[in-house]
Amino acid sequence: MAIQEARFRCTGTPDFTVLKNQMAMLRGVTAMAIDPDSAGVTVNWEDTQVTPLRIELTLNAIGYQKV
Repeated sequence: MAIQEARFRCTGTPDFTVLKNQMAMLRGVTAMAIDPDSAGVTVNWEDTQVTPLRIELTLNAIGYQKV
C-alpha cells in the first residue's frame, strides 16, 4: 500500500465541478488539490485501489494532461 501523486494541467477551459465529480467516482483517490490560477490539479491515490493509468485516462477525458 502506497500513496501515489501526480500533477495535471487543464488544456482548455477548466470545469472544476466536473473534475471534482470524476475524481469522487474513482475509488482509491485520497486527496485532490486544485490550483485555479494555473488550471492545475494534484491528485493522490492509493495504488492498491486504482491504477495510475486509470487516473490519467479519466483526467485526459475531461481535458487534463499530466505534467
